[in-house]
Amino acid sequence: MVKSGAKPQANVIQALFDQAVTAQGQGNHKGVVKRLNKILKQVPDQPQVLNMCALSLAELGEFKAAMDMLQRAINNNPGFNDSWVNLGVIQQKSGELKAAAHSYGRFCTLNPGSAIGYVNFANVCQLLKRFDEAVGAYERALTIAPDNAGVWSNLSRASLHVGNWEKSLNAADQTLVLNPGHTGAMAIKSVALAELGRMDEVAALVDFDRLIEKKEFDAPEAYASLADFNEALCTHCLNHPSLVFEPSENTTMQGHQTGILSHDKNMGPIGPLLELIDAAVREYQSSHPIDSSHPFLAQQPARWNYDIWGTVLGSQGHQAPHIHRSGWLSGCYYAKIPDAINADDDSQAGWIEFGRPQDHPIAKA
Repeated sequence: MVKSGAKPQANVIQALFDQAVTAQGQGNHKGVVKRLNKILKQVPDQPQVLNMCALSLAELGEFKAAMDMLQRAINNNPGFNDSWVNLGVIQQKSGELKAAAHSYGRFCTLNPGSAIGYVNFANVCQLLKRFDEAVGAYERALTIAPDNAGVWSNLSRASLHVGNWEKSLNAADQTLVLNPGHTGAMAIKSVALAELGRMDEVAALVDFDRLIEKKEFDAPEAYASLADFNEALCTHCLNHPSLVFEPSENTTMQGHQTGILSHDKNMGPIGPLLELIDAAVREYQSSHPIDSSHPFLAQQPARWNYDIWGTVLGSQGHQAPHIHRSGWLSGCYYAKIPDAINADDDSQAGWIEFGRPQDHPIAKA
């Protein structure tokens, strides 16, 4: 609700605000900005309007304008909490990590009982490699929201970077209690156990012989041969408009990667590939029945969605060690491989590697 002085003016402002709320719900952010700017000509210092307008500007990719507007809201009302946290989010998206940490810290000061401020602050501290601060902030968030599995998982990861293996293991176990089968927690737990020298437990958890499967496909019906199908996949990926070199916040190094191909309206050969993958996943479920003694096999999803992307790697191109935290099962389909991989040469072993942890500075292994 927007308040104003004269009643006729207040009615006009309220109508514009209501229209902006409707436009925001429809994803019409240009419409939001247009209507809110009309309001701001009448009440330029209204923090709620400034904040809402900034969010739509950010959705339109106008980060600088959004941050300027949020700063206006803060200057006029330093205690308006939403502006501080939203400013931090947009600063983080813009790569202004130190500024984002300051904004989140200010939000925490104003809202000591809100977990989200501490979580956002800790997440930025991890990006800034301020891991001790990250650990402290995650722990503070957990005093407020002790049942948040995501925060426990983040604490377990941050604890690796400060070399506290026991804390990392405990946080991973807490995550798995709250969210059995949590992919990130299982990966972090394996690293913490290895650092503690508990290799028998590592072997039981990361049982590659039991968990990893290899599958060779036949060509889909619409293609004369598997070679034709693979060529179509390569052409589709190489010509895809989302293909970029070393996308930000990604593990593709010295190579190109597309966006999520399964979101396209016209998926081309990706459609038949997903049908092949779906059949393989169902085979995997059948051959790996539920087993309560292993955290990964303890449950199976009844339904799922696929995220699939294409990666194009040349000489020295590779994937940095990573996990897919939001996924239950991951796979890699090779549409084309270098001749060197086919060569009868033992020195070319290890073209795909499982089990190497992501870097953490004090790791012993």
